[in-house]
Amino acid sequence: MSRLKTFLVFGPNGIGKGTNAKAVGTLPGYLHFSTGDMFRALMTRVKDGTASELERRIDKIMKSGGLVDDETTVNLARENLESAVEDGCFNPETDYLLLDGLPRNVEQAKMIEPFIEVCGVLHVTAAREVAVARITGRAQREGRKDDQDAEAVGRRLDIFFENAARILACYDKNFNGEMTYNSEMIHYINADQRPVEVLRDVLQWLV
Repeated sequence: MSRLKTFLVFGPNGIGKGTNAKAVGTLPGYLHFSTGDMFRALMTRVKDGTASELERRIDKIMKSGGLVDDETTVNLARENLESAVEDGCFNPETDYLLLDGLPRNVEQAKMIEPFIEVCGVLHVTAAREVAVARITGRAQREGRKDDQDAEAVGRRLDIFFENAARILACYDKNFNGEMTYNSEMIHYINADQRPVEVLRDVLQWLV
């Protein structure tokens, strides 16, 4: 498989990153690929007996309570993307991939290089206090207890932002460590805005 022209969709979960990427992915010439969706589809295929050998192996790891390592995660993504090309869902010559959820660390960033050509990074993010409020508010509306503790959510965000800085530095040597950094490669999208305004900014940059 040739290297796929890709925009990384980057930012913390729970602030609209995936929603906007899915919206853009409905347009001709773009494919939204989420690792979260990838793992959910894996479980469905295991149940209906259509899973690949790699997917069955990953399912066993997850069911045993183990963590899926970086290399296996990247291999699964590559397998799924190859299928998308073979099935005609993605044309490497004309289309752009919106990669959501990968890479999650510097090691994964290096591993995807052989098949991913990063054309830019859509950094959809919000101020810490706004992100905490969004995440906890959504958890309360959905009746989920895992994200209702604001202090715990804040700690996870701090870890995310620290890791994010290391990953963003891989794609722009001039990155200054600020989450609002903007350049030709890394485009800051202010998620503090209304959803329609966030989508507008994403589309303006892509075109």
